[in-house]
Amino acid sequence: MDFNLKDSLLGKQSSTPETYDASLLFRIPRSENRVRYAIEDEHLPFVGFDVWNCYELSFLTDNGLPVSRVLKLVYPASGQFLVESKSLKLYLNAFNMDRFGKTIAIAESRVADLIRTDLSRLLETDVQVSLFGSGSAVGQPFQAFDGVDLCSQIPESVQESIAFTRFVESPDLLRGSVSDVMKSYVFRTDLLRSNCRVTNQPDWGDLFVSMSAQRDVDLSSVMEYLVSFRKENHFHEEVVEMIYKRFWDIFAPESLMVAAMYTRRGGIDINPIRASHSGLIDKILVDGGLMTAKTWRQ
Repeated sequence: MDFNLKDSLLGKQSSTPETYDASLLFRIPRSENRVRYAIEDEHLPFVGFDVWNCYELSFLTDNGLPVSRVLKLVYPASGQFLVESKSLKLYLNAFNMDRFGKTIAIAESRVADLIRTDLSRLLETDVQVSLFGSGSAVGQPFQAFDGVDLCSQIPESVQESIAFTRFVESPDLLRGSVSDVMKSYVFRTDLLRSNCRVTNQPDWGDLFVSMSAQRDVDLSSVMEYLVSFRKENHFHEEVVEMIYKRFWDIFAPESLMVAAMYTRRGGIDINPIRASHSGLIDKILVDGGLMTAKTWRQ
């Protein structure tokens, strides 16, 4: 079903459904945010994926035995739609009291097939669906970013001299002069905070950026810019695309990757990644065969 904000259950009280119901799902057109930042669906300046980890999936076998699994969803940013989170939560809750097979293996396979079919049809793209139990293999994404926190690359005296007064996304804060040589910038940061554009509840994310550009980038300006998201109202995927597009337009990079791993809400965490080249996509993050290891805040 297409999404209309006024009809959304996001931010509203709703009862928990007790039988499987694909009609609970809503989708949001990505174009609603992209047109504001001159991101054209036909000529995207990036490749990427949205990775969702859902920790509260449970269903029954035919004899009523509960089965609990972690669900991982991976789908491409090239699709026209993203799934609305509250609708996904209610949809997954609808599996809780329904029966799906004689054995655990049969029930698990059937549930995975239903979710894959329903979401692929809703989003009009292929959705990877994986279910994990206790003891499943776990992969640590963004290992190259260990020890490269943004704040550690900016002298403390500089940080203390900045007056942070702008809390609505302000791309004019970003500063960088043309350089004679190509320079590489790699950092992660926990400065990112934005707000849901429906409920206005805060969203907390760890941001990961890798960029090569012929620019001398003032990293303190990057810090100021990321802090300016503090009163922005957007979905997680939109925030990552906004940051990517600003860096792309202002720094004219040869290569760029922007990703965020958000803290969970309602038993779900969302982790968008966008990159100028497919080789920059973190393979562990988008690997459907591996559970994703959490950041320290997740």
